[in-house]
Formats: sequence, structure tokens, C-alpha cells
Amino acid sequence: MNSILTYDPVRFERLMSELSSNFIALPAQDIDGAIDDSLARIVRTLNIDRSTLSRVFPLTGITEVTHSFALDSFDPVPNQLPARLVAPWTLARALSNQAVVFERLDDLPPEAEIDKQTFRSIGLKSHVTMPIVVAGQLHGGLSFGCIREERAWPNDLLGRMRLLADVFGAALARKRAQEELDNAIGFERLASAILASLVLALPGQEDRAIALGLRDIGCFMAADQVTLWRGAGEGRFGWAQHWMADDLPGPAASTRSSSELPWISARIAAGVVVRLARLAELPAQAALDLAALRAIGVRSLLVVPISVSGSISGALSIASLRQENEWPDALTPGVSLLAEVFGSVHAREAAERRKQAAEVEAAHWRERLAHLVRVHTAGEMSVALAHEITQPLGAIENYAIAARRRASEPVPDMAHVIDLLDKVIGQATRAGDVVQRMRSMTQRHTLEPKAIDIRRAVEECVGMVSMDCDLRGIRIVLAPTGRLPVVMVDDIYLQQVLLNLLRNAMEAIELLGADDRRQIAITIGYEADELEVQVADSGAGIADGDLERVFESFYSTKSSGLGVGLAICRKLIEAHGGLLWASHRPGGGALFRFTLPVATPGSDHPLDP
Repeated sequence: MNSILTYDPVRFERLMSELSSNFIALPAQDIDGAIDDSLARIVRTLNIDRSTLSRVFPLTGITEVTHSFALDSFDPVPNQLPARLVAPWTLARALSNQAVVFERLDDLPPEAEIDKQTFRSIGLKSHVTMPIVVAGQLHGGLSFGCIREERAWPNDLLGRMRLLADVFGAALARKRAQEELDNAIGFERLASAILASLVLALPGQEDRAIALGLRDIGCFMAADQVTLWRGAGEGRFGWAQHWMADDLPGPAASTRSSSELPWISARIAAGVVVRLARLAELPAQAALDLAALRAIGVRSLLVVPISVSGSISGALSIASLRQENEWPDALTPGVSLLAEVFGSVHAREAAERRKQAAEVEAAHWRERLAHLVRVHTAGEMSVALAHEITQPLGAIENYAIAARRRASEPVPDMAHVIDLLDKVIGQATRAGDVVQRMRSMTQRHTLEPKAIDIRRAVEECVGMVSMDCDLRGIRIVLAPTGRLPVVMVDDIYLQQVLLNLLRNAMEAIELLGADDRRQIAITIGYEADELEVQVADSGAGIADGDLERVFESFYSTKSSGLGVGLAICRKLIEAHGGLLWASHRPGGGALFRFTLPVATPGSDHPLDP
């Protein structure tokens, strides 16, 4: 005969109140620990043997234990069970939001025979599972089990168990929402990096950028294969590019033509996303697709159509071979966006093979990114520039007041008044120069090479950062030069390169804190028909492995850096026929050097320094 479950209702009601209040404002990262602690308290308060919180994946029927507590003398339940196979009656009850309650195994109905065998195999004698439903969808279940003896479950206790399931469900929903948000933000950052790499890719290097993008998508989504398909006519698709995980167990296979997947191909041609958490979700008319996918070991599949100019031009497929994957809803729009971008890049490549117009487009995108870097640099200089412009404005006011006072005297000294007004004009010109330098940094600009006195250009850039250097206690030393030839260079882009190198040097010196070696040395040399400019700092220096990496797009040694400044600088110098590289400065610090070819090699028309 079943015994009545012995528990203290008042004590359990107090526990319910504490758990409900604890989960209300609990941070998402603390929910798992709080659930573990709650399950332990529930087991001891109810005098049962085990309590388990499981997640159910409705599409696959997989039940995964996320939290569990059992008394020391009892084994934990299996971490994962295929509920459709081993507990179909229990799964059906949970899907219809009905509790599973039995005081003894023989109380289960005949249709639960498979479930009864499963419960017996894990030692259960009495059991309760309350489904956890969030926003109308089955999320999981909260289970209470007795192994030592059969127990009865009073109705009032079942009602409280249902409330407990709701409390845990609300907490898990909040945790899952935070995880999905973090996941979506992470994928958004990944998508931004992939898009930027495509923008920065040189003509002919788009394929490598796409290959790296496919790899990054696969790693982020824990997939094993990512394939970019292009249209082959009549609703068929063929391989364009493919990535496969290196650590797959055993040889990996793949299909190179969509002709083996007729049902999926038809869906993609119609512009419909195909999302399969498991192959059993394929309809009966997809028998050929099922056989092909099984042959290459696919267990879960996501295929997103690519639309270019209103027509389907290809698809992006993501496959899991080692485990089934639910493919979160929040990531599908981002995958679709990247698929469209990949498709557009392939369309552009096809146009390049027919026509070289894409070079103009690539230059346009690089110019836009260079413009963004200039705006970012101008923003970083804003404090020093504001300080610099305040001085001439203050001087203008003082000179104007003095001129007015002199002019209002009974016998004004007009020579002195005119001298004061000339000073006002000089200070106004100085302020205008500051504003003009800022405007030239932030305006859109196309490459316009012209004859430049390199030393004068360097001096202007030093002047632009001199106030910032004074504020930081940094000294800039420009080494004397001999007679230098003219270089044909775009002055705005040259200014951008020099300012970026100078600001990097200043920030590197700042990392050392208080130090008596706060100096930037600039040297200009001429040899073998090219000029070389060196910017050396006494800062923290560059690690051996980073001397070349600092020029990679989106790699930065600064926590707040964009990671594109030096990449753009190298491209701008190379666009003028020069080179830019980094090395270690003797005695500590970093040394950046760039070369520029002279306007007319061997010219005998030098500029005076």
C-alpha cells in the first residue's frame, strides 16, 4: 500500500515563498546556481530522493537534463534521452501541457508501457513531472522522484509543484532571452567583421575573404559544413565555395550538385528557407533528399536562398554532422543577410571577369572607409583642437578690446590701433587655419596627387598634434634634412597617414605612464629615387608576433581601437607606389617607416628645406 508523502506544508510554503522572491530580480548569470540550490532544498523539504529540471526540444523529442539533485545514495539520471523513443506517452502529455503523475508504476495506462520500462530502468517507483511552458511553447519539465519507496502525491502539493514549475519556467525564459540576445549580438559583430573584410578585400581576393567568412560562420554556429551555392539554371545549384571542420571524426563527404536534393532545391528556387533540426522532419516527398543527406552524414541542415535583383541566384547552407541543431530563430535573419552579401560579391566577381569596372567600386569603398578613419581621428583630436582654437579666439577678443579703448581716446594713436587690428587679423587667420585643417580631415575626398614638399607636409602635421602633445607632456623632434626632391602625393591622404602614425606613437608612450623618455622622433631621408619617412616612439613597443599583424584589418592592440587605421595607411601608401612597415626601435619603442617615389626620378630640381 502506498504511503502518504511526509512533508511539512508550512515549511514547504515558506520555501515556495523564498524561491519565488529570489528569482524575481536574479541576474541571468546567477540563475543556474540558484536552480541547483533550489532543487537540493526541494528534495530535502519534501523528503523525496531526486529532483530534476530538463529541457525538451519539441522538434527532435530530445530531453536534456540541465539541472539535477539526488541524495548521495542514488545515481543521477541520464543527461540526455530520446523521449520520442523511450518515453513517448510522457512526451505527448508534456506537449499538451499535462502533468505526469504516478504513485506506483502499475498505475500507468497501457499506452505508457514503453515509458514504464524506461522509468523502471532508472529506478523510479513514484514520480511527478510538471511541464514548463513558456509563451505557449514547451520548454521542459520539473520532475520529482522517489526511489526508496512508493509515495502518494496530495492534490494540494501537486498544485504547489505546478507553481514551482512556473517559477523556474519564468527564470529560464529570462535566461534564455538573455542568451539569445548575447548570441544575436555576437553574430551581429561577426557579420559586421565579415562585411568589413569583404569591403577591404582587394580585387581578386574576394574568394579568400568569403572562405574565411564561411569558416567563421561555421565555428560560431557550431556547424560542420558551410557551403555557398550558385545557380546553375532550371532550379539547380552547384558549389561555389565550401568550408568543412577539420576535426570531423572519420572522412567527411559532401554533395557538389543540388540535383541529388530535388525537394530542397525546389524550396530554395521558390525563395523558401529550409530549416531541419533533424532529418525526420523531411516530408515523404523528400525521400531522395533524405537518402542523399544520410549518405553524407548530415543530421541537421539550414539552407537560406540568395536573392540578387529579385531573382534567386544561389543559396547558403549550414550543416551539422555530429549532432542535431535547433538553428535559433534569432540568427536566421543575420544568416540571410550574409547570404545576400556573399551572393552580391559573387555577382560582382562575374561582372569583373567581363568588365574591370569593379576596381572603381573597390576604390570607392576603400575611400569611404578611409574617410571614416579620418573622422575618427578628428574626433580623437577634438579636445586638443578645441584647446588650440580657444587661444586665438581669446587673443582676438583682447586685441579688439584694446583697439576699441585706444580708438575711443580723445587723441587716438591710430598707428597703435592699426597694429592691434593687424594682430586681430593674424589671430583670426590662425583660428581659420585650425578650422580648415579639421574640415579637410572630415570631408569626402578622392585621390588627387600633386607635387608636395614632404618636409613642409610633415611640419603641418606636427603642428596639428603639437597642442595634444603639450597636454600629454610629449616632445616631437623633427631631424634636420638636406635638400629633398618633390614627391607626387595626395596631401590629404599623406596627412592621414602621418597623423595616424603620430597618434599611435602618442598612445604608445602614454601606456608607459610617467617616464622621462616621452619623445617622438621624425626623420626624412632620400635614397635610390625614393623618400623615406621614419616615425620612432619611445613607447611600449610592439610584440614580435605583431609587427605584421598590426596592419591586418580589425586587429588592434588597443582596447578601444578600430583596428583599421594602419591597414588603411598601408593601402594609401601602396596606392602611391610606396611601402609601409614596422620594426623595433633600438633602445625600446616602435619604428614605423614608409617610402614614396619621387616625382621625377633623378630630378635636379630640389626644393629648399
